[in-house]
Amino acid sequence: MTFRPGMTIGGRYELGAELGSGGMARVYLAHDAVLDRQVAVKVLAESYATDPNFVERFRREASAAAGLNHPNIVAVYDRGDADGSYYIVMEYLSGPDLKQVIRRRAPLPPDQAVDMALQILAAVGAAHKRDIIHRDIKPQNVLVAEDGRLKVTDFGIAHAGEGSDMTEAGSVIGTAQYLSPEQARGDEVTAASDCYAVGIVLYEMLTGRLPFEGGAPVAVAMKQISDPPAPPRVHEPSIPPELDRIVLRALEKRPSERYRTAEDFAEALMAVRPALGPTTAQTAVIAAGAAGASTRVMDQPSEPTGPTRVAPPPHELPPRRRWPWVVGGLGVVALVAVVLALVLSGGGASTTTVPDVEGLQLVDAARAIRDADLSPEIDNVQRDGVEPGTAIGTDPPAGTELDKGDTVILRVSVGPETAPVPRVTGETIEDARRILTQAGFEVRVQREASEDVEAGSVISQTPRAGDEAAPGSDVVLVVSTGAEQVAVPSVAGRTQDVADGLLRGQGFGVSVVEQATDESSPGTVIAQSPAAGARVDSGTTVTITVAVAVPTETVPNVVGQTAANAQTALSNAGFNPISTTAASDEPEGTVISQLPSGDSQAEQGSTVEIVVSTGPGTTGTSGGGGAPPPPETTSTTGEPLP
Repeated sequence: MTFRPGMTIGGRYELGAELGSGGMARVYLAHDAVLDRQVAVKVLAESYATDPNFVERFRREASAAAGLNHPNIVAVYDRGDADGSYYIVMEYLSGPDLKQVIRRRAPLPPDQAVDMALQILAAVGAAHKRDIIHRDIKPQNVLVAEDGRLKVTDFGIAHAGEGSDMTEAGSVIGTAQYLSPEQARGDEVTAASDCYAVGIVLYEMLTGRLPFEGGAPVAVAMKQISDPPAPPRVHEPSIPPELDRIVLRALEKRPSERYRTAEDFAEALMAVRPALGPTTAQTAVIAAGAAGASTRVMDQPSEPTGPTRVAPPPHELPPRRRWPWVVGGLGVVALVAVVLALVLSGGGASTTTVPDVEGLQLVDAARAIRDADLSPEIDNVQRDGVEPGTAIGTDPPAGTELDKGDTVILRVSVGPETAPVPRVTGETIEDARRILTQAGFEVRVQREASEDVEAGSVISQTPRAGDEAAPGSDVVLVVSTGAEQVAVPSVAGRTQDVADGLLRGQGFGVSVVEQATDESSPGTVIAQSPAAGARVDSGTTVTITVAVAVPTETVPNVVGQTAANAQTALSNAGFNPISTTAASDEPEGTVISQLPSGDSQAEQGSTVEIVVSTGPGTTGTSGGGGAPPPPETTSTTGEPLP
């Protein structure tokens, strides 16, 4: 039967617009003519209506969800068939799903993210108490009611507890980005599996990203099995450390090391909730009108579910729909009894052949084994040259005849054999080479100058310490050659400012020494150390000698003073006096002249010459004795000068 808007099914549900579609079903907005309300009707796609596996999965969703009455779970009102096709009637929600909220608003404030996670945990906790594991918790399966309350939907792949034959052991079912490690391996699912998925949803709300992404679903599933997640605080440092630890515990690879029940997980969140901000009775996720149109188109969910209103009490399920299921249930019991009798008598025994799955992807290989009525058990094997997630073979091998229902070991490549790379950063190259060689790795060395790492020690390594790498592969070590050696530029003859800028621009330090001189202009560099062209460590300090003007003083005027007084005055002023004598009309011992002259400027420590009178001189006469002898020149000590 082909469903279309305008048609009525079950005698009461008039189909309206299509709200969304997925792999096996479509969801329509519908009007319930009996109760005069809007509902969402999920119908099994026509191509699957004749497949007993899909019909059973569809029926399972109705059975699982109909038995759950909780404010955070989408209610199932009715179910039935119409001309060979099957449908489920659910409450209608006009708001978006949580994935749309995350895309528009993430990262969410920690208090809001925790409040939403608590609502999801309340829903899965209620399901767990009924011995139902959801197995496909993801934001697309969490809808937002008009009052902001979250509601979990899509129990189409739920597992109904111990002893149930609703799912096969070894099957890999779910959405890769939210899949627990045990689901990815095809192992048994438990309440801890749903807690893992809620942990990923909380991670995504807090950071706006998924812990594991990229490539084909099988590649993501392999990361779920083996890769540790980056702490949420790496992406969003504002997340409190206590909440960061809770998320990481929820994402532990082993179920025994994470929260075993939704109640345990919720209790941990409630313990940190008071520190995250004001607590309200319920977090308003988003107003229904904010989503745009009154209908919502789902983001390619694996099993679409329509939006909703308030769940009706259980007694609103139409009585006329109950008795066929009761009769059907009795028929199933009778059928099981007949089959059991045949098996016990040996008449029902049957065999099947192990299929050849080598080279298939994990999901396809597991499906082929299940299609052969066998149960796959995943065995991850390290194998060079085989892409991770590719089937290598089976045990027993392909072609072996087994009883239906037997277990087949499905060997899947996880890539080449690897080992953790030892940490050698900071070690000497000799020690690093020894450590890596003993661990089975080859060493390749690159050298690089470093001001922080001593010459001959390892600056960095690739791969990093702790990363997995194939034995025999190269580990590249960057080894320090010490501080970089650079040539000192020539700055002699430049001004101090130019020399300082040139040296500092090339990474040198600068120290300045001043030297008084009249041979160079003040402010000019007259020497440097180390010398120009010398090779030194980067950052070395270069000392430059800068010319400054020679200081001067006023020369005292000592003309007319006695020689002794004049010499004292000049010495006290910082000059070096020397004297000569000459005859003059001035009294003997009187200074009659000086050079430099008094009150002029002269360099400190320079010489001032004074001429001291020896008294009136003798004039020459004709035929007389000639000119007088030259005056005697003496030093400041009175000793004759040569």
